[in-house]
Amino acid sequence: MDTQQGPQAPGYLGHRDRLRERFLKAGLEGFAPHEALELLLTYAIPRRDVKPLARALIHHFGSFNRVLEASHQDLQAVRGIGPHAASLLCLLLPLLRLYRQGQSEEGISLSDPQRLLAHCQGLLMGERVERFYVLALDARGRLITSTRVSSGDDGETAVYPRLVAAELLRVGAAACVLAHNHPSGLAQPSKADIQLTRALRDILAPLSIQLRDHVLIAGDSAFSFLQQGLIT
Repeated sequence: MDTQQGPQAPGYLGHRDRLRERFLKAGLEGFAPHEALELLLTYAIPRRDVKPLARALIHHFGSFNRVLEASHQDLQAVRGIGPHAASLLCLLLPLLRLYRQGQSEEGISLSDPQRLLAHCQGLLMGERVERFYVLALDARGRLITSTRVSSGDDGETAVYPRLVAAELLRVGAAACVLAHNHPSGLAQPSKADIQLTRALRDILAPLSIQLRDHVLIAGDSAFSFLQQGLIT
């Protein structure tokens, strides 16, 4: 727990208890964003009034969503947020992604278009840098692996088709789906996205690996190359 704490006033304890009782009775219904954040912070900073801190976080980053998307280092730039509170806040978005993926263990079927889109949204939800994944599928459309092949925060901007092919051959994939995000928020493929998709399709076809779709995620929006006729 964080050690950056001042003396605890009895009123703070009562307020925390009331927040927790509200949550247990009705979930987060009726909670303002800063109140939800305040409730969360009570578990990382036990002996301090965290209401001003919750408001400061939202003011600093601009919204509740942006707080959850912030890095561990950036969170600690807010006075009063130590490493433990920052770790707790950083944990939430990966947990939400895991939930949205719909129990993304090996063997789930992604043949249904809506389930595929939901899985890709879970994989890329809230990402602030561009990431590129290849989903390896078996002949029945069941997920074998999800592998990140490129990430903007690693300084990697290129996706190398032959490396993607090698990964799919390694796991014995019969088909695959490409998935990447546009942090800018525009769910439309660029010319480079289309060219890369065609290049991968042409490399994979002689290997008997079908490129079934390329899904582009931007916020809550999703673009399917298959549904838009860009993959036949």
